[in-house]
Amino acid sequence: MSELVTQARGLINAASVAIAASKRDPPSIASALLARFIVTEAKRQRPNDAAIQRIDLEENILAWNDINVAMNVIMRTLD
Repeated sequence: MSELVTQARGLINAASVAIAASKRDPPSIASALLARFIVTEAKRQRPNDAAIQRIDLEENILAWNDINVAMNVIMRTLD
């Protein structure tokens, strides 16, 4: 399993816990930066994958649901 998939899976777990706890706080800056890095790298690795190329995590304040969905797409595509 690639390191990128491992990182995506870790963010899925963090997002799932936050969502289950009904946590209204946005993801930390570190979590948002990691999510954006994973998306950027996945786009570089799969330039012809339409699902990955359409992921957009560029808004200022991300929600855990956004990160969860993006990481699931990446994990399922790269795994």
